Amino acid sequence: MTGCGRAPFAGNKGAVALIDLENTAKRLGRDVVIAKELKDAGGALGEQLTAAQKELQGELERFKQTLGDKPSEAGNQKLVELSRNLNAQFQQKQQQAQQELDARRVALVNRFREELKPVAMKVAAGKGLGVVLIKSELVVIASDPALDITDEVVAEMTKLGQGSVATPVSSPTQ
Repeated sequence: MTGCGRAPFAGNKGAVALIDLENTAKRLGRDVVIAKELKDAGGALGEQLTAAQKELQGELERFKQTLGDKPSEAGNQKLVELSRNLNAQFQQKQQQAQQELDARRVALVNRFREELKPVAMKVAAGKGLGVVLIKSELVVIASDPALDITDEVVAEMTKLGQGSVATPVSSPTQ
């Protein structure tokens, strides 16, 4: 029905629109906002890890002092065991910090997706499309370029003043 004045996919609410989330984030400046929030969170977690490491090292040093200058074989064995235990505790703290940072990244991306959702659906509906998917080479093998609504969504978000402005996301532990 080309030339009838209708959107190319009008009436096909099952047709899919695609949006390049990474490109959209870059063009709106959200990638910078997200990177800064992750850097700040990583810095805070790094400080916590440094403090934990000092505390664990202090515990090991205090135990060494109780052993004296010439520890017994049993004392040396306990020192090795404590050292392994403290090392395992520190590794666990590192893993927890990485999990917190990963959760923060997911929360930031999900927040951005939620902010995009109404605009993306409005743009898609204007083209007669009823579903919006994130453009990904892992999912989409090939597509009609007319289905990509990234440019229109960026333009609409910019028009609405939703560039790099974003509200902070509280960390999962707060």
